[in-house]
Amino acid sequence: MNSIKFRLFIFYLIISSIIFGILGTFLFFSLKSIVLESIDNALIVKSKAIATLIDEDNGINLQFSDEILKEYSKNSNQYFQIIQNSKIVEKSESLGSDNLPIVGSAKTFYFKNRILRIVPYNITINNEHLLIECAQDIENRIDLLQTYLSVLLLSIFGAILLSALGSLFIVNIMLKPIKQISYTISKLSESNLFQSHIDENVVDELKPLAISFNRTFKKLDNAFTKQKQFVSDVSHELKTPLSVIMMETEISLRKQRSIQEYINTIKQIKERAQHMKSIINTLFKLIKIENTQLLEKRILDIQEIIHKSVTLLKDQIEKKRLICNIQGNTFLIDADETLIMEVFLNLIDNAIKYNREGGTIDIFIHPEKRVEIVDSGIGIPKESLERVFDKFYRADPSRSKEIEGLGLGLSLVKEILDLHNARIEIESTPDVGTKILLSFY
Repeated sequence: MNSIKFRLFIFYLIISSIIFGILGTFLFFSLKSIVLESIDNALIVKSKAIATLIDEDNGINLQFSDEILKEYSKNSNQYFQIIQNSKIVEKSESLGSDNLPIVGSAKTFYFKNRILRIVPYNITINNEHLLIECAQDIENRIDLLQTYLSVLLLSIFGAILLSALGSLFIVNIMLKPIKQISYTISKLSESNLFQSHIDENVVDELKPLAISFNRTFKKLDNAFTKQKQFVSDVSHELKTPLSVIMMETEISLRKQRSIQEYINTIKQIKERAQHMKSIINTLFKLIKIENTQLLEKRILDIQEIIHKSVTLLKDQIEKKRLICNIQGNTFLIDADETLIMEVFLNLIDNAIKYNREGGTIDIFIHPEKRVEIVDSGIGIPKESLERVFDKFYRADPSRSKEIEGLGLGLSLVKEILDLHNARIEIESTPDVGTKILLSFY
């Protein structure tokens, strides 16, 4: 059986059997010892009584009273014998022609198909050593012990059975939360993840498991939601250029056009195709980053990376007549150069695109491994700050409609920074500007 319930039941059964078995053994042998000790004490008293009847004056003369003779009569179950120099010098009438065994200590033995208990008692009279042995039939006491043993065994068996059933009941109660967790997980599907919740009000040992599962459900639900949103956004983004291509093509095919009109149509199709290609390339970058297992890391100078990024974007900066300042002391990071370049190219490119003519871009490098990029652009509304890292999301589309972009740049940046255990924070005020803070660890 590979069931936890069965294993716990068997384990508890074994432990209960051992405990009750030890307890039962102790009780039985304790009672047996008490019974035999009381018999031995009674036999010693009788031996002492016999010893008092020995006449010391006439040289060990045995004189028995009528009570003694009656107690040890022929049909009595009481016996005694007196031994001197290994010879039996006197014995009770109840022994008949038989003799008791000579023993050195109290002993239980069979005699004429009866169970006897014999006790030796040593005395010395006139420098003569005598051994008095008294015995009695204890079969009724043994029967009593056997009855006690039977009752004890039945009681122990009943106690073990009740304990085992009780343990089974307790195990069922303890496993109930696990069954509930299992049931909840078995009913999981993509459509009901947001409804799935495991009760966290369980025993302390299971609480971390319940919390972990609920967090996992929430993450899975978020992942599926983002996936659906992502597919919807991709479809929407690709649908627009495809619609334009289809429309331009249909218009061109309706009637004969001039060469210039065909050229204009082809240019329109080329622009839309390039837009689609940019979307697909950026998506491939995101997928590649999300599935990256091994980065080509090396020690990089952050100031050098920033200068390279600004140089690559020099034409866009000059075209918009922006002033770009780089200040502060550099620091070193262990990172993938291509991916970190992608981060700064995207962030500086956004600072250019969403800036005003003749505006500023200030880049501050702090030795505590922090970089601030501050622009004087159009800013981001407060309600949009939490969504700027979502794929295809563009804050205030009405204001940024004329600005070229896919809404994937910051998603790409976030993925890369997460991969390097770095953090990004954005503070922005509409019509004042945006500050981006990067922290490397």
